[in-house]
Amino acid sequence: METQRQGTEEVWNMKASIIIAVLNSHEVVNRQLRHFKGIIPNNCEVIIIDDGSEPSITFNEKIDYRLKLFATHDERPWSQPCARNRGAEIAQSEYVLMTDIDHVFSEEAINAVVNFNGDKMVFPRQWAVLSDEGKIIQDPEVLFEYGLDTELYKQRGLHAGQHANTFAMKKILYDMLGGYKESFCGKYGGDDTDFARRYGELHYKGLAKRHVHGPAIYVYPNPRKDVKGLFHKLRFK
Repeated sequence: METQRQGTEEVWNMKASIIIAVLNSHEVVNRQLRHFKGIIPNNCEVIIIDDGSEPSITFNEKIDYRLKLFATHDERPWSQPCARNRGAEIAQSEYVLMTDIDHVFSEEAINAVVNFNGDKMVFPRQWAVLSDEGKIIQDPEVLFEYGLDTELYKQRGLHAGQHANTFAMKKILYDMLGGYKESFCGKYGGDDTDFARRYGELHYKGLAKRHVHGPAIYVYPNPRKDVKGLFHKLRFK
């Protein structure tokens, strides 16, 4: 169910829609909203797709017309492809920014997309967490508390590499690809790789530009281990 009316003129001039599918993880959702509240431009929107949370996701923080909440009502054990596609259908913008709840968009990355005219942008990642107030923290001692491996930090510092699950893309190209293949729903794995491969084929055919690298974004350390118990994995409903 939508939580905000869309009667303002700015809604029709959206440049980017940040789309995040989430299952439970209620506290992290509100940390994200506190983060977005301070940095989200007027021509961006945040679309949270609740993929079956119990209790249903509600917002402690309000952003205004730029924040929207929808539910998939999909009971399959892995339904992120469906959730991402529903978010793209709802998006009223030129670009969709797909990401996961354990990722955090930097203000620089959002602004880069707002000023972007290409087809696809991908992002290097750094380790970080959001505080209760939605502030980005990269203090190594705090990251260790959240499960960052000390040996990995010694080898790579704050660099977390890149992942196919987070990108910005022209919505018209997302639609041209048919979005994520929902045949992946029901069993975890392969959906991000498949989508990236199909975009590569579009580029090879000359129908899309090669992706460009944007500014760094952030990712929580080791969300699969999740030593703080903040996350619920979409594949285990």
